[in-house]
Amino acid sequence: MSEEETRGLLHGKAIQTSAPSISWRHHMCGPILFFHLFAFIMSYATSGLYIPQYLSRKLYPTRTMPVSAGSICIINETDISPESENIQKEAALFGIYTALVSGIPAVISNLLLGTFSDRFGRIFMFLAPTIGQMISKTIILFCVYYQFDINYILIGSAIEGVLGGYLAILMASFSYIADITENNKQRSVAITFLEIAVGVGAVVGRFSTGYFIKATNYVWPIFTSCCIYALLIFIIISVLPETRIPETGYRSTQKSCLNYVTTIFSFYISESNKGERWKYNICILIFFTTGITVVGKSGVDLLYQISQPFCWDSVKVGLYGALSSLFQNVICMGMIKILHLCLSDEGVSILGSLSGIAGFLITALATTDVMLYIAAIVGGGGVLTLPMIRAIMSRMTSPDKQGALFGGISAVETTCGIIGSLFFNSIYSHTVSFFRGTVYLVTASCVLVSLLLLLIFTICSRQTQTYKKVAEFDVKQQNDVFTKRH
Repeated sequence: MSEEETRGLLHGKAIQTSAPSISWRHHMCGPILFFHLFAFIMSYATSGLYIPQYLSRKLYPTRTMPVSAGSICIINETDISPESENIQKEAALFGIYTALVSGIPAVISNLLLGTFSDRFGRIFMFLAPTIGQMISKTIILFCVYYQFDINYILIGSAIEGVLGGYLAILMASFSYIADITENNKQRSVAITFLEIAVGVGAVVGRFSTGYFIKATNYVWPIFTSCCIYALLIFIIISVLPETRIPETGYRSTQKSCLNYVTTIFSFYISESNKGERWKYNICILIFFTTGITVVGKSGVDLLYQISQPFCWDSVKVGLYGALSSLFQNVICMGMIKILHLCLSDEGVSILGSLSGIAGFLITALATTDVMLYIAAIVGGGGVLTLPMIRAIMSRMTSPDKQGALFGGISAVETTCGIIGSLFFNSIYSHTVSFFRGTVYLVTASCVLVSLLLLLIFTICSRQTQTYKKVAEFDVKQQNDVFTKRH
């Protein structure tokens, strides 16, 4: 045993060896992420369509059968009925409950899972949220198959949140890639591969779910999701290699977790970060006000589409979701490189905010299917703001604090899902009776706040850079004068 290994064991820690040799097994994190998004989107869309159907049968057992699977419109119904309004209100309220019981524990889990994976290995970070998803989807499956009360679904949502939620697997994948790649273009290519896996998984999941429901029923898509998560658990345990050697020693782990959480908040409140603190605070506000409109309104979108005047069935909902995801996550993300030829990160963010505002305004006023598709195209650029804010904040942060920064951002993104769902579902349930598009006017207002904050950040940052350049020039001149005199 070497002297270094002996010293490490005396301190109660395992030694971090050199980077492992890369094999095909290490690249399995990409397929794992793809199948996770595919299974999650399939089960989420299926349960989102099933819940209004369940409420329709429970509240109005003698009501005319729906036009098709997924729609809550009754035959020959031209205007929204009081029954349809009540179903939408109850479904929106259930969405609030789901967001709360899953999102609140997920915020805490996302703050801590990153540190735990540094101490106990990356496999732990993959396995915990995957098991949570498996349990949650199994409970949904039993509720749908046996037509149990949908409140049992909340139990699965709570377990899912405690074990990290769906965002934890994304965080695990990016951490895993950082372990097996160098901090250069190799890592950029690998991260791009993971982003593509996320986008393609979402597109395939949305596109196939509608046809799957129409061809079978609500049971089989959720059963398929359960099987996929069971397969992923097997792959994670038996195929995916560990990239970090677990440390031993409870005291060290406890102290590291405390330091990690402290570092997350230091960007925004620490006196040692006083010169840059205002930038972090504005950026995280921009991320929040944009994030709640991206991840917090998916439940409202579904209710909006399956009721009057659209009355979409599961196929139309799935097709629209697939095309909008394809445009946003693939085409618009792919345009970032082109936009960078003439715009900075701040400029791309501003352009994205303008696109988002326009898209939400058109959606609020939409009365036909064509208008919804136009809104998806016009507003597709709204997703550009989030990755640009991540890039801006990452640029301001030293390499040894990148993990803490992105751990905090992940927690904020989870919080966006909670607050967005709570806020927008509540607005929708209270305004559906007189103007259904009110919620989209509110989302446009949120993005408008992001736009104003972006303009303030851009102007102040450029002024600060100008002052720094002037100060550096003055110092240089003074040094030149001093040099000439001596």
